[in-house]
Amino acid sequence: MSKHAITEVINLYGIALDSHSWDLFDAIFTADVEADYCHVLHWSDLASFKREFAQMHEATAGHQHFLGVPQIVLEGDRAFALTYGRFNLFRQSPAVEDSDMSEGGAWYDDELVRIAAGWRIRRRVARNFWWRGTLPEQGPYPAVVDSFPELARNGEVAYVNALRRQLRASAALPELAK
Repeated sequence: MSKHAITEVINLYGIALDSHSWDLFDAIFTADVEADYCHVLHWSDLASFKREFAQMHEATAGHQHFLGVPQIVLEGDRAFALTYGRFNLFRQSPAVEDSDMSEGGAWYDDELVRIAAGWRIRRRVARNFWWRGTLPEQGPYPAVVDSFPELARNGEVAYVNALRRQLRASAALPELAK
């Protein structure tokens, strides 16, 4: 039941974001959420996160976010989830220049907590695998942005760290127990 409830919270993000229903962020994130988007955008409270996300996204002609099935590790009243996603963002429509539309593949590394109202994301790290059309000077071709394998190897992906803890505890991978 917990994994289903967590999946519902994560999936609500795309709907809330794309419909500009900022009030729904209250059902997704804790009031003291720590959000780090692409190394450059940081928030440490829900009110400023909602306000600034609204300003950024309502200034576009439209956007659509697709989220994959999250992988989830439960640790009591805390959980870790990794979700792959894809986005399309139009600065103007119809797009005339290469930079009028951005698209990319991303991943969300979430730490969730169970509160009285249900599961909420307490910490989110969002990174891009790749993107195209994000900045005019980058040209029209896709580019790899963040190295997921490198970040995972360096212990910078909370979900992967939690998964390794779980596997060590269950001795499912003996070489990890060393």
